[in-house]
Amino acid sequence: MRRYVFKRLVWSVVAVWVVISGTFLLVALTPDPNEVLVAWVAGGEAVEAYRQARNYDLPLYRRYWLWLSSYLVLDLGTTLGGKPVTQAFRETIPVTALYVLPAVLVSTVVGVGTGIYTAMRSGGYLDKAIAAAVYSGFGLPVFWLGEMSIAVAVHELGWVEVAWDDRYGLWHPDNLQSMILPAAVVCANLLAVQARYTRAEALEYVPAEFVRTLRASGAGSRDLARHVLRNAALPLVSLFCIEGVALLLVTVYVVEAVFGLPGAGALAYGAIHDRDISVVLAATLLVAVLGVLGNLLQDVLYVWLDPRVDVE
Repeated sequence: MRRYVFKRLVWSVVAVWVVISGTFLLVALTPDPNEVLVAWVAGGEAVEAYRQARNYDLPLYRRYWLWLSSYLVLDLGTTLGGKPVTQAFRETIPVTALYVLPAVLVSTVVGVGTGIYTAMRSGGYLDKAIAAAVYSGFGLPVFWLGEMSIAVAVHELGWVEVAWDDRYGLWHPDNLQSMILPAAVVCANLLAVQARYTRAEALEYVPAEFVRTLRASGAGSRDLARHVLRNAALPLVSLFCIEGVALLLVTVYVVEAVFGLPGAGALAYGAIHDRDISVVLAATLLVAVLGVLGNLLQDVLYVWLDPRVDVE
């Protein structure tokens, strides 16, 4: 088990290095449009100073080495505004986590429970109604859900307010209220995916021999659902750890743009728009680490759920 996890950990580190190195080369070999803006505003001397401040005047291999060595000591550089990148993400990641973590928890519990419940009672009216709701949630774009939730819950019904105020702290009631709709949109999006795939995987085991044996022995619905879920766990782990993380990362960008939240997604999106290289590379590192950690978690859970994976 330890050897298996160690090997996966080493490959995870290599994967992160490949992703962020590829991003560095992509950015480094692309002309910086900010140079034109600096030249237009301040002239040629300012352009030279701009290039020297970002090591553009150095050979590519030296720029890469300086960048890599700084990352090894967790020096992620500074933003175009002069703020340390680590500080920028330290300020924005808690905002994103405040609505993402509850949404992931609720969507996982409710989505898996709904998927198992409908699989055990497939064909009924309730199953069809839930399936219709799930497919509708799966097909609706996130930006549309966000805009409609604002139109209905804020403007029509007046239930909540969506107005983040930088003057207040993260846990201020007004800012906490601004997290309700973003969390609901993310939860609805993830729940639909999890419920759909859980139902599809569980349906493969409902007619299995061991389920019929359990039914014949008088096992209750809870015991049946537990055995079905245990057998369907391996493919579901892959979904939740890989596809769920990928879907969540894309959703965060859209949700923070729609609701105007100053989270990590908004920071990365603004950096891409402004070509803030240090923030773009740090955001790529963050996404790569999350993806690799999801893959590593999947591998560990595989071994935990089925020890035979360790020797295959």
